[in-house]
Amino acid sequence: MVSDTPVRAAERYLKRADPVLAGIIRRHGPCTLTQKPGSHFHTLVWAIINQQLSVRAAATIEARLLEHFDTREFRPEHIRGVREQSLRKCGLSGQKIRYIREISRQVRHGELDLEQLNTLDDEQVSERLMALPGIGRWTADMLLMFSLGRLDVLPVGDLALRKSIRVHYQLPDDAGHEVYLELAERWRPYRTIASWYYWAAVD
Repeated sequence: MVSDTPVRAAERYLKRADPVLAGIIRRHGPCTLTQKPGSHFHTLVWAIINQQLSVRAAATIEARLLEHFDTREFRPEHIRGVREQSLRKCGLSGQKIRYIREISRQVRHGELDLEQLNTLDDEQVSERLMALPGIGRWTADMLLMFSLGRLDVLPVGDLALRKSIRVHYQLPDDAGHEVYLELAERWRPYRTIASWYYWAAVD
């Protein structure tokens, strides 16, 4: 779990830093962000499943895969030898299957040590992950937030997050990423917590 004390400190800081965000915090109450249970590998597979899908669609595919493997947590050995047709029946695209297969292979062969990510700073983690097939900034941000518990991540590539920020600050539909990044400077060093609240505001 993301430690409760820094999260409460983040809420107090964000209330002072931004009156718009202060209103959202009052409406939604304490942040309940937690790190996802399981390994970094599990979270990475979860994030790949979620790429460019709605939360509901991704949750359905995740549930089917976990049931297929009869497990609560994805592990590299699950992917070894499983037929592509079986994974497709669970809802994975061919492209995502290739990504997950290759990452699983690297972990199994010792070419990729995901636990080493714990020792790296945020940008180093992102660089390491984005060197993997199918991993872009959004997916790296998800691992930083939900598996590593980093508190100052702004997943500006997330459509729902940008929509919520755009609505609350009356930004134009065509606002570039730099506009969101500049706006979010006031939320440092707790942009993860701010992001959680803007997601909560559109649920």
